[in-house]
This record gives sequence, C-alpha cells and structure tokens, in this order.
Amino acid sequence: MSDQVTIRIPATTRHVALVRATATTLAALLDFTYDRLTDLHIAIDEVCSRILATSSPHASRLEVIFTLGEGGMKIEASGDSPLKSGEEFLTTWSKAILDSVAEQMQVAVRDGIAVASFRLPRG
Repeated sequence: MSDQVTIRIPATTRHVALVRATATTLAALLDFTYDRLTDLHIAIDEVCSRILATSSPHASRLEVIFTLGEGGMKIEASGDSPLKSGEEFLTTWSKAILDSVAEQMQVAVRDGIAVASFRLPRG
C-alpha cells in the first residue's frame, strides 16, 4: 500500500490546524498510537511554523504531501516563497524537537524554496 494525499492551504498559523486534522485522519488509517499521533502533531507544527518564519516574502500557501506506506507515513512540506537570505531553516531548538519525534528529517532547498520532509513509523 502506498497512498499519497496533497493539501494546499493558506500559509497562516490558523490554517495549520487543517494539516493536523488531515494527518490525524491519515494516521488513523495506519493505526498510529496516541503517542505517535502526538509526535506527528508536534512535528507538523514545528515544520509549518519554520516555513512561516523563514519565508521571504511571507509565504501565501503551504503545501503538504502525505505518503502512506506499510511502515508509516512520510510528510513533505513547503511554502511558495523563498527561504530568507542567510536564514537557516532549522534552529538548534527546532532540530532537537524534530529529531526527538520524527525520523529521517531532511531539509532541501529547491529553487530557493525550503522543502522539509520527515517520516514517522507506525506504532
């Protein structure tokens, strides 16, 4: 099984709740535990907040791609504006948070836009 769901939402903190709601529904399909679901919410909040904080000009849209597989879920998120000049996408603190709740955390810059991805295994 490998399903992919993509959502595009306005890039506001208020709309990040839609990303969490989508993630919750998809996690239910994979029988995620409550603790794993909490980890998923933390990771989504951190990645989305970093996109909002590091885009210049301010991103107007967030795109989040969820890929479901037998072993868990991969999430890839990006905005529609470039990374601020000289800005690191992850702070030391956000990297520590993401490393504690997610696996395979990566940030790539494609055409100036930061694309963050991570994986959460079933459990």
